[in-house]
Amino acid sequence: MELKGSKSKSKSQSHMMLSPIDYAIDTSKLASELAEVYFKDPKCTIVNNRIPHTMNKNTYKQYEASNETLALESEQNRNIHAENLGWNVSHPPTLTDCCVVSLSRHFEKLRLLNEVPCENRTYLLEILPTDIPLEITIPLIDYEHYWERRYEAEFGTITYLRRIDWNWKCLYLERYLRKIVEFAQPQYRDEFEMDEILTHLEPYIQTLRVTQLQFWNPPLTMDKEDIPEVYPDDHIDFAPIFAKCQKIDEFDLVFGMNNVAENFDWRMFKVSVDDCLRLGTAILQLKLLKILRIHRSQIEDLHCQALVKGLVQNTTLIELELGHCKIGDQGALCIAKLIEVHPTLQNLILHDNLIGGIGGEGIGFALLQEGSCPLVSLDLRLNPLGHRGALGLMRSLVRGTKPEKINLACCQFEDMTSYIFGCMLKVNKSLTWIDVSNNWFGEFGGENLIVGLALNESVKWLDVRETYLTPEQFAAVKHLLRRNNKEVDSDDESEVELAIVEGTKPTVKFEEPQKKEEGEEETVNTEQIID
Repeated sequence: MELKGSKSKSKSQSHMMLSPIDYAIDTSKLASELAEVYFKDPKCTIVNNRIPHTMNKNTYKQYEASNETLALESEQNRNIHAENLGWNVSHPPTLTDCCVVSLSRHFEKLRLLNEVPCENRTYLLEILPTDIPLEITIPLIDYEHYWERRYEAEFGTITYLRRIDWNWKCLYLERYLRKIVEFAQPQYRDEFEMDEILTHLEPYIQTLRVTQLQFWNPPLTMDKEDIPEVYPDDHIDFAPIFAKCQKIDEFDLVFGMNNVAENFDWRMFKVSVDDCLRLGTAILQLKLLKILRIHRSQIEDLHCQALVKGLVQNTTLIELELGHCKIGDQGALCIAKLIEVHPTLQNLILHDNLIGGIGGEGIGFALLQEGSCPLVSLDLRLNPLGHRGALGLMRSLVRGTKPEKINLACCQFEDMTSYIFGCMLKVNKSLTWIDVSNNWFGEFGGENLIVGLALNESVKWLDVRETYLTPEQFAAVKHLLRRNNKEVDSDDESEVELAIVEGTKPTVKFEEPQKKEEGEEETVNTEQIID
């Protein structure tokens, strides 16, 4: 009987202990204790109300109640809040979550990912450290969320255009290779010690953008007697890098330094001819290269000549940009030679250089040669072409069918240049996109421009801003472009603009050349136009 009584008493006591009133546990303290026991780190964060990264964050915000809604009287007595996704914040972590956290902490040793169940694998990728060596993560992890976290943690916001077929893994690895190249020291020949990491990166590198290159400094181990008085301007050699990364199809390079602050030195921005010679040779190793950009650098005529020496042997390049450099007429003639022999070049960008009349004539002459590259777009803006250089290009546009797009903005046109430009529009049927903004046309040039454009139905886009045309001439150009694009004008605008076009006549004509004697062929004497 006593035994039964004791049992009944113990039952009543246990019932009292488990009553809702007395059963109060500090769950946050319990979670901290569990973390301390399992991981020996009281700061270990195990989030119970975790929202998977596969769930759109906008969905969470959509279900989140506003402050006005929570202040309603009907909301005060509710016991169940279905929209509250943080209902289990104060609950102790599950054993599964503790195991996942433990896996993340010892991932370098265990390397368990595919063996983890799918629902727990998502959590593991969300908390996996972003400083794990690439030798482990590259072959093992293909999940985009991890590489997105790693990119944002190390490099922050993306500051350049991405490829159409981009993904976070390739984006991170390309950015990582860029960091290695930008901080490689030429005096220690660091580029020859990248074989191991390049072996892991090679399958994922398609675009390489380099915004700075370290300049040569005396090595710390060099004796003072061996230090030269004048330091060389050489940078690293890209040959060993391109030998490994054969899938690169876009290469962007700037010779210079970023964020130099008080350590500024003009040597940081110098380029040696040997740099360009080695680069032109190294590019030949890239059998898939399509886009090459070398801009914002001290590239002069000799550098351009050394670079083109290698490019003439390339057969895959589609776009070449040498903008914001110091290329003059001699460098432009080297590029003209490249135009003559290259089989695939379509886009040529040479803006903001020092190309004058001779360089413009050379490029125009190269475009007329049989077997020249199938050039589609030519950008020569911000070059001092003058009348002579522009005239050389007009000759090729009159006699040839290349290119389809041309940019001659701010190229120092003269009075006669605008007249010849209007005459070219009468004959040319290949141009569809033209930019001649920031050149001198004036009222006289505007009249000839309208006459030429009236006879041309192929030009779809023409920029004539800051050319000192009259408002009426601007309206006429606008009307003719709408006609070429087959757009419908309003009745009022159409009547006014048609009257301007029909009333415009050229005020100057060329004198007819003297007739040749019988038996001699008639030829166009371009020197009379220049005079």
